[in-house]
Amino acid sequence: MDPIFEIFVGLAGIAGVFVGFGALVVLSDHDETVVSEMHMVRSVVAIGLLTLVGALVPVGIASFEVDNRLLWGLSGGVFLALIWMGLLHPTNRPVLATMMRSDLKASLFFWLVLEPLIQVPLFFCLFGVLPEYAHALYMIAVIINLIQCAQTLLQVVYARVDRVNRNSA
Repeated sequence: MDPIFEIFVGLAGIAGVFVGFGALVVLSDHDETVVSEMHMVRSVVAIGLLTLVGALVPVGIASFEVDNRLLWGLSGGVFLALIWMGLLHPTNRPVLATMMRSDLKASLFFWLVLEPLIQVPLFFCLFGVLPEYAHALYMIAVIINLIQCAQTLLQVVYARVDRVNRNSA
């Protein structure tokens, strides 16, 4: 297996760990359930699964022995389509609104910094811009998506700590 695909498989494994942590957070909450925290946990799981699938897309397409232009173009297009299907899904509207209300700075960072760093490289892959760097552009998108997942998990942890501190005071 090409070393780049081994890296993608490793990134998929890391994303799977985030999904597992998100699931554990849900299962471990026996206290009061806060809607904003549940929305953030749902986002951790969704972004983690998206990252996992996004990391494995080029591995799967490469098994058909296609040329590099087609490999990274298809991979970029599939990953972008999955991102937009998730963002535009009707059940995500309340999640996104709750996240904006609960932590505006983190949400602005999510949308104005991280999302462009994910989507612009994927558009480059899709349209064949800088084809000699397509594998690196795709990897940047996967890694930033993983960072986005980590940021959301961190928001969940901070929200829980704040809630516990408020309840114990």
